[in-house]
Amino acid sequence: MNNSGIFTRRRQAALCALLLSLAAVAAVFFEQVSSAQTTRPILISEANSTRAIALDSVTRLNGPFAFETRAPFVSDRRTRLQLYALNIDPSDGPSALTVEAEDGARRVYPLVVEHIGKVPGQPWLHSVTVKLHDGMANVGDVLVRLTYRGAASNRVRVGIGHTGGGLADDAGSVPTPAPAATAPTPNTNPLTAGILSADDVRTVISQAVSAAAALNRPVTVAVTDREGNVLGVFRMNGAPATTRIRSVGAAGQGLENLDVPAELAAISKAGTPSLFGTSGNAFTPRTAGFIIQEHIPPSVDNRPGGPLYGVQFSSLPCSDVKVPGLPLGLSGDPGGIPIYKNGVPSGGVGIEGDGLYIVDRDPRDFDQPFEEVIAVAAGRGFEPPEDIRANLILVNGVGLPYANVNEPLASAQIPFANLPGMLVTSSLPGVPLPAQIRGARPSQFVPSSVGGVIGAVDTRFFPFSGAMTGSPNALTASDVTRIISQAAQQADRTRAAIRRPLGSAARVSITVVDSEGRILGIFRTFDAPVFGFDVSGQKARSALLFSRNNSAALLRGAGMGSYVDRAATDGIQLNGSIAFSARGEGFMHRPLFPDGLNNTAPGAFSTGLGDWSPFNVGLQLDLLRDNLLRALGGENVRCSTIPLLANGLQIFAGGVPLYKNGELVGAIGISGDGIDQDDIICSAGAAGYAPPEQMRSDQVFVRNTRLPYVKFPPSPNL
Repeated sequence: MNNSGIFTRRRQAALCALLLSLAAVAAVFFEQVSSAQTTRPILISEANSTRAIALDSVTRLNGPFAFETRAPFVSDRRTRLQLYALNIDPSDGPSALTVEAEDGARRVYPLVVEHIGKVPGQPWLHSVTVKLHDGMANVGDVLVRLTYRGAASNRVRVGIGHTGGGLADDAGSVPTPAPAATAPTPNTNPLTAGILSADDVRTVISQAVSAAAALNRPVTVAVTDREGNVLGVFRMNGAPATTRIRSVGAAGQGLENLDVPAELAAISKAGTPSLFGTSGNAFTPRTAGFIIQEHIPPSVDNRPGGPLYGVQFSSLPCSDVKVPGLPLGLSGDPGGIPIYKNGVPSGGVGIEGDGLYIVDRDPRDFDQPFEEVIAVAAGRGFEPPEDIRANLILVNGVGLPYANVNEPLASAQIPFANLPGMLVTSSLPGVPLPAQIRGARPSQFVPSSVGGVIGAVDTRFFPFSGAMTGSPNALTASDVTRIISQAAQQADRTRAAIRRPLGSAARVSITVVDSEGRILGIFRTFDAPVFGFDVSGQKARSALLFSRNNSAALLRGAGMGSYVDRAATDGIQLNGSIAFSARGEGFMHRPLFPDGLNNTAPGAFSTGLGDWSPFNVGLQLDLLRDNLLRALGGENVRCSTIPLLANGLQIFAGGVPLYKNGELVGAIGISGDGIDQDDIICSAGAAGYAPPEQMRSDQVFVRNTRLPYVKFPPSPNL
């Protein structure tokens, strides 16, 4: 096991646990303490015990705490702890406080206070850094008290060397804080989607326009925050007003040859690296284009389709999950770069100027389109760490591309006020744009934990709810919590496929839907890529649709009867007799069947290869094309006329149906890591709710080929 990976996971978990506990303190009210006593200092504990919220001040790990630190720059080798307190004034300095610890043998140790500081974003809370006493090696639990201006705090429990063996809690002691405050609604959420300021956005746009001017290539520039919110769009004088969607498919079919405003392409190019980016991986539209084609690597015959085949049609403006979405979904057109501020994933920049919105069909030619040259220049000073970029990540032994431009173009910097062009503040009615440059928007997510796993939720889908279908087997809120907890716990021990460093845990979004496709709960584990938030719901709903007993009728009602007929020709009746996974139905949605084998006919749900392109894939796009265009035009419509596919169909692995007492009651979807990782996490979540084995799609043969159900990675656990 990779020790650096363990360290990173523990540190992230510790920091997240701290944030969750501190957020709860905002509404603390101690009924046991009279109003005259509420100004005494209070040391913060866990919500359900008197164990302190504390971190090693160097490693940022939680307890139990080693007596000696391994940090090379600490000369006395003594560990420093950070405690957290209310009702103290840091301006008084360390001399205003004393801290002592008492062990199980009633030995009392004075702890030197070295620093008092404010906690960023929590003005009511302060950190207190103390040095462990020389006599405290491996003493186990100690009770720690702080005294400030003559007033003593409560005592909290800290483990030194190990936990246990200490004194009992003081008589009458209670956990501090009290129960957590109600989660804020999104528009009062103090967290933002990344840390970009308005000045940062102006800098990125200025760098882009300066490079474009040096190349004499007028372009449109868009900047988004980490969750895809548009922070600013700028069009240079002379830049093309529109761009044409074009790839290898038949003109006029799917989205091929559709002309759209150039800013839509720029926004999707910016939003794609934003939604893919995490602290463990940095992807670009070039990366996305590599993993959505009929072969991986693209243009290499007889290789399976890209692992995220179909992901381009997610996070759309017609989605009921990812709001707002990206105008054209996720982009595979080179010309976008992630923005990292101080190493933190914070957004993306997208460039459109050549009049074509494409997918790179031949990654071997190492082309350097001017849009990508300008995007790299725009990101100067906001680059992601080199060791997490896509070019250092392998998928089934194949290296992913990041960008074909290694160094930013050197060009004279034009001040923002003098840039040749203007802000774009209006577009199609369904694509709202800001009236002025702005910084990162309030986050869609608030911190939470499920099953002991740290993550975040969207309050639209939290607390988790039960189904209202009227069935005696309907999923209850307890069922949903159990399913999501099982999945989250598996994610936390699953070896990630697309994260650095090696040995990191998978980070994913988990969605559970009921038998009508209504979302009962979504949980996003810590630092999971945002694109998976929408995709996990798509996968759950897709597995549900094809497993229902009226699947054929629903598809015919949506005008998709030809696909139903083609499936019937293959012996698939879509009548509920088969429990389809997202991998199973996606296997039938490839332009080559079996997947990737050249000179074969398409799957029942796919366009034939002669007309196929990433913008004309078959059933997936046909179900949503008209509603996508209506949404861009400003209509309040969902992505499909089939209600349970409100955010569209998805056709790659990571979703399975859920059954209770043999009845289809819903589905679970996972997205955010490798598809085999998504499958194992999905299956863990579905434990206790799996379909009868004889119903699974891997018990069915189509054209002498067994359909898949799920596939697990080798040696999956850390």
